Amino acid sequence: MMRVNMRSILFGLATGLVSALLMGAAAVLGATSWASATPAIIALAVGIAVLHYWKTLHFQAMRDGFQQVTNRLSLLDDHISETRGLVQLSGYNHTYPMPFGGGWALTPDAAVVLAREIALNRPRTIVELGSGVSTVLIGRMLKQAGVGQLFSLDHDPSWAEETRRHIQASELQDHVVVLDAPLAKQQFGGKDFNWYQIPEQLRQAGSIDLIIVDGPPQGLDPSGMPRYPALPAFIAQLSPQAMIYVDDAKRPQEQAMIERWLQEFPGFESRMFETVPGTCLLRRKS
Repeated sequence: MMRVNMRSILFGLATGLVSALLMGAAAVLGATSWASATPAIIALAVGIAVLHYWKTLHFQAMRDGFQQVTNRLSLLDDHISETRGLVQLSGYNHTYPMPFGGGWALTPDAAVVLAREIALNRPRTIVELGSGVSTVLIGRMLKQAGVGQLFSLDHDPSWAEETRRHIQASELQDHVVVLDAPLAKQQFGGKDFNWYQIPEQLRQAGSIDLIIVDGPPQGLDPSGMPRYPALPAFIAQLSPQAMIYVDDAKRPQEQAMIERWLQEFPGFESRMFETVPGTCLLRRKS
């Protein structure tokens, strides 16, 4: 803020300087020859240059200040959205608090969208790509409903084991199974991907009602679409009422992936939800 004030003062001084120079130049030009007025003209040009320089700095400082305020308001809005999500999910936190937010964890507002769709549509068989806090949330919902099965795939054995510990601590083993699914080179849509090796247990699970796309990590292919195989890999196993939930849908890679899905599978339509990471839900057209 001090920088802006100092520049405002300098801006004012430069304006005064140029005004004085203009008045002096006018007096000189009115009373002398062109040659004798040259120093005044040069001084006037220098004054105008100084004015332009400080004006540029002044308005740049103002733009920077407005951008900082905009960024802080955006961050505050994200915090408010996450807080609302935590309040709405409080009914599923009775065993112990779930670690929403931060790192790869599902944000609370995105989790609310997922929880709402599960509560409204009651999917019987759910497949999750990438285990974590959402695994526990879904398991608690299925346990309360008394029906449903979640298969959570994870390529990281240590992370999968950590998720199993949370599942056991919440006594959700009857509704959740975390499966090790190493990544392997596979071809989808004419392109090679490092994607999950689907366990036979999941292949034998029958129709799938909901797929949660939150893996593999984008870092596997920073400029590509490492999560693209999710729909083509399971398309033959999807039930008529199946839904595909996509996390991180604000990222350009996910947006490109969704657009490609809609082109290749025109029987689906998408809906975006305004959450911190962006959430997209695809379902079959009615």
